[in-house]
Amino acid sequence: MKLYGSIASPYVARVAMYADLKGITLDMEPAPGGMGSDEYKQINPTGKIPALLTDDGQCIAESTVICDYLEALHPEPALIPADPMGQAQSRMIARMTDLYVAPHNTPLNRMGPIRDEALIAQQAELFATGFNYIESYMGGGPFVVADKPTLGDCALAPFIIMLKQNIFEKFPEVNDPTEGSGRLVDWWQALHEDEACKRNLDHYTEELTKFLAWLRDRMAKRNAGN
Repeated sequence: MKLYGSIASPYVARVAMYADLKGITLDMEPAPGGMGSDEYKQINPTGKIPALLTDDGQCIAESTVICDYLEALHPEPALIPADPMGQAQSRMIARMTDLYVAPHNTPLNRMGPIRDEALIAQQAELFATGFNYIESYMGGGPFVVADKPTLGDCALAPFIIMLKQNIFEKFPEVNDPTEGSGRLVDWWQALHEDEACKRNLDHYTEELTKFLAWLRDRMAKRNAGN
């Protein structure tokens, strides 16, 4: 199996972490021609990453769907809880990450050198609401559902890392829910106390740091050329 994408993407990192926790080796390659290219769309019509190319040459898109496929293909060790409520809780956290956390990153990243205080306040409130939703639907700890990492952990953790590097430091008005006290603080600590989870979080942090440094350098050179 082959995974198209870059580990610096939180969606690709979701699949990479999920596969690693299951002991599945996935070869990873950049999207041929680049994300959104006509060449890549011949493989994945959405043009987005990640995409999984199966052993029989079929393509599966969307990170959570890819994780579900890996779970069905390799049931052990299980990263989807056996009980229906646990399954729902884990998938809710993944879904709420995509709906109520991920979108609020973009408006702040697109902000120019002049701070738009109204926009910052609006996004800070939206982030707080999203994190409140997530905490409300988490199961018994310390992980998203219980005492083992599941899909929800693999979905939420990369976005927290991205926000720590991209948002929380730049915009102190946006509260980091993994600092202080609360359910997400305990969850964040549990991830770092788990050897396999910490290995994946450290790897994603390293790759994201390199990507952001490259992006800043590219933007600086572009601005200098203007």
